[in-house]
Amino acid sequence: MALEAFYNLKEKKKKNILNAISICLRNKNYDELSVNDISIEADISRGSFYNYFNDKYDAVCTLVDSKIKEHFEQYKTAIINSNNNLIEGTRKVYNDIKDILKDEINVTIMRNLKFFIEFGVKSVHSKRFENDIDEFVSWLINNTIEGKTTLNSYKKMANVLDMLITIGLNTLFSLIMFDSKYFMKYDDFNFKLELIKKSIY
Repeated sequence: MALEAFYNLKEKKKKNILNAISICLRNKNYDELSVNDISIEADISRGSFYNYFNDKYDAVCTLVDSKIKEHFEQYKTAIINSNNNLIEGTRKVYNDIKDILKDEINVTIMRNLKFFIEFGVKSVHSKRFENDIDEFVSWLINNTIEGKTTLNSYKKMANVLDMLITIGLNTLFSLIMFDSKYFMKYDDFNFKLELIKKSIY
């Protein structure tokens, strides 16, 4: 992960550096990617790069982690905009991500990150993410989804969220790793979502 100096940068500067890493991964495989490539694209010196990251692995892990945080915020917003409906909010954000993956450039970047899928899974199940989920579950329970009471407990809500996140990760990784057009046509995410919906409502 990034060093403290990176997190102390202004938001615009951090976004520029992360965007530069994405552009580099669009143009080169991870194995071919160098610190120089990232430094040039981000318009920073090699010395500055090493103030922010230990190596290119740390730089890419930081990009992955930032995307996980970004999608989690997107997830919360989607649920709020779906009248606090957990299932429909999940469906919306999943479909939004599928739309992003219709762009072959984005698929290329994501496939280039296949080395970091394991890192992504660990990050989602990390203590930091657990804390985010704790806060999120509390918010959902306090706002009792659609007046339903079947999810009116911390444990039930956490279990359902864990199921949704797991099937979402599995399906999206399938979209990225294999023929995205095939999986977009035949993926069973929405089918599983309906099963979960029936089991809780």
